Amino acid sequence: MQRNLIALITHEYPPTRGGAGVYCEELAHASMQSDINVEVLAPSNALTENSIKVRKMSHKGSQSWICSWKLIRHVKKNLSQYKYLHLADPGVLRAMIRFGWLLKEKPPFLVTIHGSELLRFTKNVWEKFLFQKLLSEAKKIHVLSLHNEKNLKTLCPKLEKRILRIPGAPARRVIPEKENLNGKENSANFSRLVLLCVGRVHPRKGQLELIQAIGKLNSRSQKKLVCRMVGPTVHHSYYKKLKRAAALLDCPVEFLGDQEDEELKISYANADIFALTSIPHPKSIEGFGFVYLEASAHGLPIVAHRTGGVEDAVKDKVTGFLTDPNNPSELTDKIDSLINDYELRKIMGKKGKEWANRHSWTNIAQKLYANL
Repeated sequence: MQRNLIALITHEYPPTRGGAGVYCEELAHASMQSDINVEVLAPSNALTENSIKVRKMSHKGSQSWICSWKLIRHVKKNLSQYKYLHLADPGVLRAMIRFGWLLKEKPPFLVTIHGSELLRFTKNVWEKFLFQKLLSEAKKIHVLSLHNEKNLKTLCPKLEKRILRIPGAPARRVIPEKENLNGKENSANFSRLVLLCVGRVHPRKGQLELIQAIGKLNSRSQKKLVCRMVGPTVHHSYYKKLKRAAALLDCPVEFLGDQEDEELKISYANADIFALTSIPHPKSIEGFGFVYLEASAHGLPIVAHRTGGVEDAVKDKVTGFLTDPNNPSELTDKIDSLINDYELRKIMGKKGKEWANRHSWTNIAQKLYANL
């Protein structure tokens, strides 16, 4: 066994997009930079780089029964190499719920709760029981937001002392490299402002609500905007609905699809306002929202719905506005305020940079893996 080797086990890892993938890769990189001995157990298509130890499993990640079985079989085969396990995303947790009983003498383990697990793994009585049992055996449980902490304490009140609430941080590859990298810093001189939305095209991300809110602006405000939507299309009928709604606006809406990190960095740098209006969903929740901090790092004022863990990523009336998802007119009003008030954009953007700079993956790694 290597010195205090931690297996960070994940079914979501780049090139797979999403918050859990960002979390796992950034945490692994920060751990290695801090001389914390971490090896990532990742799906077969995982990207590798010299700064992170990655051991690929024989399968692609998903929450299917077959993938769950293969993951546990792989972990069991290599279990003796690790002093600690970190169950770092929902797919891994579900695998442990289903087949963790096969690991008779597993080492101490940590769990990360991103948010949606607390909805999905508690619908079925038997799965809920096994989920609670798994959590009760964890040495530490990491949550990224107050929302998740409250829900977890409701589900497992006895585990309060083992819960660590440590917010996330911006992804290192998309934050600006220099203080004044934001190319639209003097955006009062541009004919159109760029409102940027970053998130997979899915009803839970609220792009339709955002387009509808823009549609309620007066024509003068709309004509000051160009709206850019970045993110992979995972719900094609919803995408068609967005296109139809966008065609009714007095401002152009550009659907740019998924972007690699360098492209995304440029999109942030060329924007003036950031908006992602995620909405509550029965099976999914915005557990934190790394993109909000990425946008803040680029000096962009934020508009978002007050839902899930977004409040831990956006400081209301400081780095942006949080609005009630059940009050569409409030969303329109806040967007209008930012369109027509350059000084407000500038002040919130400056506060946002300061706020984003207070978040560090190194800090997360050191706190999470301390005393192991």
